[in-house]
Amino acid sequence: MPEGLQTPLGEGGGLVSGGEGQRVRLGRALLRPAVRLVILDEPFRGLDREQRRELLARTRQLWCDTTLFCITYDVGATQTFERVLVIDGGRLVEDGAPDVLVAQSCSRYRALLEAEATVHERLWSGPLWRRLYLEAGRLADGPAPGGL
Repeated sequence: MPEGLQTPLGEGGGLVSGGEGQRVRLGRALLRPAVRLVILDEPFRGLDREQRRELLARTRQLWCDTTLFCITYDVGATQTFERVLVIDGGRLVEDGAPDVLVAQSCSRYRALLEAEATVHERLWSGPLWRRLYLEAGRLADGPAPGGL
């Protein structure tokens, strides 16, 4: 951004995408000393899954002595947290360590993880998706040269 973290984002962040605005606000927050509580609400939206996981890990390292409350639809990313809260219809329905909740056959948390895995396996790797890449300025279909 032209003025770094001081770049105006416009009214309600209107000059940047939602994900860009989230990351600028996160960057600004990371500069605050002695933070005791951090609430992250989908802080890495718009990024691919691996980028989200990497940034979350870095954020957790920087705020290792801080209470971090992370709100996310990426259920798999919550497995590394000490504690998970599952909210359904505005109500707290489960609260516990991820490994403990996964071990319970009737756990909603476990059901969410299984549903997420099913989506990844069936939908995203299914025949409806194609790999596209740019080759000499043109859009091409199939495996990219060099295995990308």
